[in-house]
Amino acid sequence: MNLAVLGLVLCLLTPQASLSADIGTVNFQFDSDQLDTQGEAQVAEIAERLKAVNSYKPTVVVGYTDAVGTSGYNQSLGQRRADTVANALRTAGVPVDRIGKTESRGKNDLLIQVASAERQNRRVTVKLADILGACQSYRNISLSESAAGQELQDDLRARLSEAVIYYDRFASNGANGPAFQMAGAAKQDCGQAVGYVNDSVRKIEYAKKCFCNSARLQTALGN
Repeated sequence: MNLAVLGLVLCLLTPQASLSADIGTVNFQFDSDQLDTQGEAQVAEIAERLKAVNSYKPTVVVGYTDAVGTSGYNQSLGQRRADTVANALRTAGVPVDRIGKTESRGKNDLLIQVASAERQNRRVTVKLADILGACQSYRNISLSESAAGQELQDDLRARLSEAVIYYDRFASNGANGPAFQMAGAAKQDCGQAVGYVNDSVRKIEYAKKCFCNSARLQTALGN
């Protein structure tokens, strides 16, 4: 296994410090994927929170149902609810790039363990994706100064090249989402690592940062 791959593996195995950040919850009427008055107010609050949060992390919007009905029907209903909230957030002015994936858990993960209709179970949650879970901290990567050499340099150049390609692509499209920001971070740190001589302590420090931000970029890209 080469050093860059080793660094990435170690990065990916780092325990997560915390779960995704909760932004808010939207509730729904029975068998409905449309916002009622309370739901509209909840979306408005979530939108303001998202616009106030300075984070590169996109949202994860997850739809749920209560326990009434079949699993297949509820899976579809949960997805429609998630899509409704995602669209409402865009309409409320949340940048398109901040709205990440939508998904459904159907009638799984009930908040209230009852078989009857329960509004608290009919919900959509909005969280920030835990992109940092791809690499909690570059400091946890075990890479010593003795690792510096041509193989490390080649791996760093490859990661720098990838980051530059994505950065330029997003910049030309006017995108300013999580992937663009992580491409910029990887471009910066990998470039710094490449520039330092092999016997430099700073080269190893920035090589670790390069590995971490490369992993975060891949997560932001959905890989």
